[in-house]
Amino acid sequence: MIKNILVDYDDTINNTRSIFISKFEGVFDLDGREVYHKFMRDIHMNIIHRKYPERHDDWEFQGKLLCEHLGLPYDQKKIDLLSKRFNEATRIILESPNLFSDAIEFLDGLAEAGLVLSLSSGNKSKEKAEVIKRVSGKYYFKYILGSEIVGHDKIKPEYYKESLKIIGASPQETLSIGDNLVIDIYPASAVGIRTLWLNRWRENEPSNPGMKPDYEATDLITALNIIKNIV
Repeated sequence: MIKNILVDYDDTINNTRSIFISKFEGVFDLDGREVYHKFMRDIHMNIIHRKYPERHDDWEFQGKLLCEHLGLPYDQKKIDLLSKRFNEATRIILESPNLFSDAIEFLDGLAEAGLVLSLSSGNKSKEKAEVIKRVSGKYYFKYILGSEIVGHDKIKPEYYKESLKIIGASPQETLSIGDNLVIDIYPASAVGIRTLWLNRWRENEPSNPGMKPDYEATDLITALNIIKNIV
């Protein structure tokens, strides 16, 4: 029986993607959406987070990888602009959040079902919990989990092992919900936690069996109904 829900923030509760796309518009003379996918997905998430987490803030290194990925010569001015826009976006995410329209109804539904909620975020988890409280007027989370609290990067199974210790729960009674297969699904599944992939943008099903979620939904209300049926 599921008793505990680990809730992701970025692109699950908050429309973080739209903020980055807006800020990335024109960087490298490209459309903001293309920059987002080439940098945030291909480089920042799939390479930096997975292989070089210690170089998260190394813009020279990330810029070199991005330029190679784009087939362009290294351009320090363009990398500096990317860094500036990235930092502007991360500030906006906390100062002027853009919660999805179904986020509050989802959180209310989980709380009404008597489930124990934990905010599971890669970084700045306490600030993100406060954002939700400020917007909704409610505080939903019994536990705040984040890389800076748990002591492991969220992309690693160790993050989820330690999270279970913090909330005092077993994998069998815990579910992780999030939009990112690499961060929210695969490492949680690796330690036995059930997973629900929020596939808002209807991305292709993962080919890697380890990344396949137990459940899938394209919006949070559908996700809420799935969860209510398994508690």
